[in-house]
Amino acid sequence: MRNKFIGNLILLFSVVYSNRLVAQDFKDVAPIFIANCASCHHQGGIQFPLTKYSEIAPLAQLIKNQIQTGSMPPWPPDPTYKTYVHQRVLTQGDKTLLLNWINNNTPAGDTTLAQQAPNYGGYQLTGTPDLILNVPTYTSAATSSDMYVCLNVNVTIPQDRMIRAFEYVPSNPSLIHHAVITIDTTGNAVDDLSGNCFNFQGQVNIGDYAPGMVPTVFPNAPGAKFGMRLKAGSKMSFQLHVPKGTSGQTDNSQLRLFFYPINETGVREMKFETALQNWSFSVPANSSITAKAFFPTSGTLPINVSLYSAFPHSHKTCTAIWNYLYKGTDTIPLIKIPVWDFHWQGQYIFQNMVKYPIGYKMVSEHVFDNTSNNPNTPNPNAPVFPGTNTDDEMLFDSYIYTMYQAGDENINIDSILSQEPLLNPLSNESIGQTKTYLNVYPNPSESIFYFDYHLMHTQFVGLKIFDVLGKLIYVQKGSIQRTGNHQAIWNARETNKNLPSGTYFYQLQFGKENVSGKIELQ
Repeated sequence: MRNKFIGNLILLFSVVYSNRLVAQDFKDVAPIFIANCASCHHQGGIQFPLTKYSEIAPLAQLIKNQIQTGSMPPWPPDPTYKTYVHQRVLTQGDKTLLLNWINNNTPAGDTTLAQQAPNYGGYQLTGTPDLILNVPTYTSAATSSDMYVCLNVNVTIPQDRMIRAFEYVPSNPSLIHHAVITIDTTGNAVDDLSGNCFNFQGQVNIGDYAPGMVPTVFPNAPGAKFGMRLKAGSKMSFQLHVPKGTSGQTDNSQLRLFFYPINETGVREMKFETALQNWSFSVPANSSITAKAFFPTSGTLPINVSLYSAFPHSHKTCTAIWNYLYKGTDTIPLIKIPVWDFHWQGQYIFQNMVKYPIGYKMVSEHVFDNTSNNPNTPNPNAPVFPGTNTDDEMLFDSYIYTMYQAGDENINIDSILSQEPLLNPLSNESIGQTKTYLNVYPNPSESIFYFDYHLMHTQFVGLKIFDVLGKLIYVQKGSIQRTGNHQAIWNARETNKNLPSGTYFYQLQFGKENVSGKIELQ
């Protein structure tokens, strides 16, 4: 009798668990497409949109192939080496859910019950920019070789402003290999259409654009407010890299800028720097090498710095990239891209800011394969040298950083940006009325999780923790809390010293609203 009971219990558990991985209809898979596909695949975005059932179902077999081969969604960094904000990485559960739905002939169900994709309006950032800079129309003259051109736009603002977000939007993405955006504070920047504008016109670099990149958005939360300074009377300078064979094509790029309010206090200034460069290597014909770069080039870092994001860059002969900090035998991981793809580049924002301590050195390693094993290298029978053309090579790795302050490494950027209205238009109203931010740290943690939040008005707040099967394992008694900063704490090992490591979910109740998220217990 006991064995029969246990057998029935196991069968019941299997059915319940398997049903979690079997999509009954579109509403069960819609959140996966919105989280991993829609930000690029929407009307006005790249290729075909994947935002609703009528767009997704006809492409089911293509999507199935992309899932099985791991081609989509594109996410070059190794997620087991370092974690980043908005990782487009499908879990095994996500893959099973999608494949089961496709193999079951993509049942629609009631599509009105499915999560709705944001209204991107052709842009990745929502809302109305404070300033739009229209880059002068450019017509390519690139025939047999690449061209570098520089274009400038006057910034018509009456006083200095702090940038909290910006988005570079080319009208012809296939024409723009990359764009380097700098600020000219001297008034000396001039347009250069010669094709040989290799030096940046501006003195302050705010960021780059490359295919597949997401916009730059800085955290805007009490104790974690960052931005970049734009001086009044300056010019915004754009260095555009245009590939060969594009002669006659035109582009009307646009830079959309979002500012902090005038005289906003507490904004810490971010800087952009290409810290890791190497222009002295060569890759012989039919050979492979590993080239390195160091920062500082001699000695070690004399001050503490907080790293916000990494932007590694190479061309077609490159096959892998690895960045890290080291001091003696100690290393701090930054980014590892085991399979470099020139067509999918990005600025990868660390889940938590990384402390770059005094006495450490930054190193970059790029693997270059100039053999027939690499179908992307231009010509394996000829050597490859560093240079500015697409068929040349580059080791050119950049970082956004700020001066370190105690506790920076505990700022959970992922948690803050997950509630950023510019990135999450569906949550603008409810989140804006409840709180200005929620910061969960450290995450992952060996035991204690802190939940920092700011209330816009007095209301009831409570905390619950669930395991991966949805079982409630912890409840923190709720209370009425006043406007201002607050903190909730969950000590997992105190709750249950035998609690296994793995994924758990929190649910914070703010009045009538619930905000949920994932935490990892080590």
